[in-house]
Amino acid sequence: MAEAISRAERRRYWLSLAGLGFALPVAVLVHSWESLEAWRSGSDRDPIAVDRGESQRYAGAEWRLTTLSRLPGGSADEAVVLAEFEARIEDPGLLAESPCAVVLTDAEGRRWLPAFLTRPVVRKMQPEAADKPRCGGLAFQGAGTRGTARMAETFVIPATASGLALSVTLANARPRHLLFR
Repeated sequence: MAEAISRAERRRYWLSLAGLGFALPVAVLVHSWESLEAWRSGSDRDPIAVDRGESQRYAGAEWRLTTLSRLPGGSADEAVVLAEFEARIEDPGLLAESPCAVVLTDAEGRRWLPAFLTRPVVRKMQPEAADKPRCGGLAFQGAGTRGTARMAETFVIPATASGLALSVTLANARPRHLLFR
C-alpha cells in the first residue's frame, strides 16, 4: 500500500511540473500582452520617405530637410554631421503635445542619436546653425501658428559612414515617421 501511494505522489509531482512548464509561459504572455502591444505601436516601422529639399506634411506641420552636411570630427576616425530642418506649423497644439525624436541612420542600418551638446566645429564653421533650437516643444512654441520652426541637430558618426538618412518622429504620429534621404 505504501508503494502505491508513493507511485501516485510521484505521478502527481511530475504532472505538476509539466503543468507548471505550460502555465508559467502562458501567464507571462497574458500579463505582458498589453506591454508588447504598446511597444509595437510605439516603434517606428512605417516610414514616410522624403527626398532632400522636398516638403512633407506630418503631425501638424510641413517638414523639410534644409541641410545635411558633414564636417570634420575630432579625429580621423569620426565626422560630425549637421542636420538642419524646418517645420512650417499648421497645428501648434498637436506639435506642443508630442515629444520629438531625431535619429541619423546609414546604409548599413546603424543608428546615431544627436549629440548632447553642439560640437565646437559646428560653432566655428556654421555659427548660425549652432544657435538653432533642437527638435521639440521650445522650437515649436517660438514659431507660433503658421510660423516656421527652424531646428538643428548634431551627430558624431564614424568617418566611413555613407548613405545617411535623417529620421524625425513625433510620438503622437507613431508608428509613422519621416525619413529624409
